[in-house]
Amino acid sequence: MSKKNTNQNGSQNKQKKFREEYVRTNHSTIHVGVWPGRKKTVICLHGLSGNLHSMESFANLLSKAGHKVISYDLRGRGHSEKPATGYGFMNHIEDLNQLVQHYKLKDFILFGHSFGCMIALRYALKFPNKISGMILMDGGGLLTVKKRIQILKVLKQSFDRLDVVYSSQTDYFNLVKNSPLVPKWTKKIQDYFGKELHPIQNGYVCHMPKYVMEEELKEMGGAIDLKTVMLQFLTHPMKMGKRMLHNKKLDFESIRTPTLIMRATKMNLFPNDDLLPKESFDEMVRRIPNAKGIEIESNHYGILFDQIKERDNSILKFIQKLN
Repeated sequence: MSKKNTNQNGSQNKQKKFREEYVRTNHSTIHVGVWPGRKKTVICLHGLSGNLHSMESFANLLSKAGHKVISYDLRGRGHSEKPATGYGFMNHIEDLNQLVQHYKLKDFILFGHSFGCMIALRYALKFPNKISGMILMDGGGLLTVKKRIQILKVLKQSFDRLDVVYSSQTDYFNLVKNSPLVPKWTKKIQDYFGKELHPIQNGYVCHMPKYVMEEELKEMGGAIDLKTVMLQFLTHPMKMGKRMLHNKKLDFESIRTPTLIMRATKMNLFPNDDLLPKESFDEMVRRIPNAKGIEIESNHYGILFDQIKERDNSILKFIQKLN
């Protein structure tokens, strides 16, 4: 009898552990992290240059509350496959939909940060009956051309770390520490940025090649630098114009699922460089029929990594109402 109980306890402990696996979707292999739970499943979608561990603290929070959580490296990031082409929202939506089918998910919640919000919104519009709720954290708003240029200056800080060989992890940590984008350096942040690094023969490189960023921005009608944007408009004016117009419009009124929208109120590097401006945030809250908005006193990275009780409590209360 004692032996049987030991085996059962061992089995239960094994079920409670985080696991990693690879899933073939949409002609690409996706690296997935799964946190166990019996309650409603939450799928996390990280930011433009992030990886599945970007959302790890929220996955732990939600798993502790009993939810199954799935966070994965978007194609081109982390340990997912990095094809030369095949990026943009349509491919990310198809990757997500095939993961939903693989895990046989129904009535789940989408939780996005930054670029992940843009994927979540478009998925909700294409598959309105599959999700029961959305959490959008500092992203997903419609932006003016002027605001996009301001944000590109912020994102360039992220671009500069790509395709650089670092002789040690410490060199990389020192680079990130000196960036004003990361206001507070903690062990949790160090652990995360350590997971960004992949070892190579003569040091370490960041998990995401620069060409992936270039392909993503091109699909949105942009580029890593403004000169390239102008060149693309001169060489392919119709194509670039269509891409920009396509990504500028969203039918917010058709999103019927309950939605929690969180905005970071602090600037990042320059005045007026918030990635979800107040006017865009207000527009989303106003136009999405069943939306609730909360402003958090933090910046774009702080809202992701800092310990913020108001943010965590708002997430848990929102999800509890969906059950």
